[in-house]
Amino acid sequence: MAAELTFTEVRRAVIAALDRVANTLKRLPMPGNGKPARERSPWPAGPLDPGDSCDRSSSMAARIPPGPKAISELDRVLPWLAALDMSDRRIIWARAAGLSWAHLAREFGISVGRARYRWNVAIDLVVTAAVRDTIKSGGGSALRRRSCQTAFVAR
Repeated sequence: MAAELTFTEVRRAVIAALDRVANTLKRLPMPGNGKPARERSPWPAGPLDPGDSCDRSSSMAARIPPGPKAISELDRVLPWLAALDMSDRRIIWARAAGLSWAHLAREFGISVGRARYRWNVAIDLVVTAAVRDTIKSGGGSALRRRSCQTAFVAR
């Protein structure tokens, strides 16, 4: 028998999922200008300024690309934000990316209390979208089932 979750437990799980998705998006490979490169060279990138040292590894941390499970979670979680308007979506995303309340309030030109209030209301809308999505997809039981192809191969 499946345990019933309270609203606060579901809310915490959704906030944790948003944090993981923001981390996944940070780790996706993206060129500096945000556009895909048309031509690439197999040569390593050289220093932009002759005064720069050639050893750039110390200043640039290695970015480990996300795995397939993280990408699947990204594809599952991002549609939850579609129910929000653009400003609420930006508040949710900025908070998931790790912005402080003070920086978020300055960015939007509102007080910290108002930023928290808008974030809480938007998170509640995201939670309802997540619950609706989980009900439509059949919940977690579908993930534990084996596919018919796996069952056929196992015989």
